[in-house]
Formats: sequence, structure tokens, C-alpha cells
Amino acid sequence: MRRLSIALAAASIVLAGPALAGPATDAVTIDVRTSDLDLTDSADQARLDRRIDTAIDQACRTGGRDLSSRRAESACRAALKDAATPGVELAITRANTRHFATLDLDPGA
Repeated sequence: MRRLSIALAAASIVLAGPALAGPATDAVTIDVRTSDLDLTDSADQARLDRRIDTAIDQACRTGGRDLSSRRAESACRAALKDAATPGVELAITRANTRHFATLDLDPGA
């Protein structure tokens, strides 16, 4: 099964809100299933974007409603979206690249 994984070292993102004295140091990783998508199709590319956005929202949710928590969630979402972009572009490029096999035949052999 194909999956697109995006990892971000969240050292500079405060995920736990004001309860912690310092920034979170855990890595945030999201996995998004792509095996059922045809990434050469713009509709499936949009589905992938929605799946990534949903996974990012779930990964960055702190549960806090105060301003500090909301800012931390927003920063987390922006950082993960930025981290995801190169992987998504690469997956789409690979899907659009046709691979041909070559076979060298030596009639004299």
C-alpha cells in the first residue's frame, strides 16, 4: 500500500500550549494513504490535498481554546503544510512520469 509520509521535527512549535515551560521537541508525523488515488488526475490530487489537510488538522490539534493554543495550532499547520509540499509535488511528478523498460537484443549472440 502506498502512503505519503510527512515528518516535521516540531522543536520550534509549541504544541502543548502554556502548560509547558518550553517548546515541544517531539516529531510530528502524518501518514496519508495514496494507493487508491491516480495522482495524474486533478480530482485525485485535490482528494490528496484534502486528506493531507485533515491529517494535519488532527496532528496539530491541541484542544486548547486560548490564544496561545490557537497560535500554536496555526503555526503547526503552516509548518506541516510547508513540509508536505515537496513530497506531494514529488509524488505527482512520479505519477506523471512514464517509465519504459528497455531490452537490448544482440542478434549475433
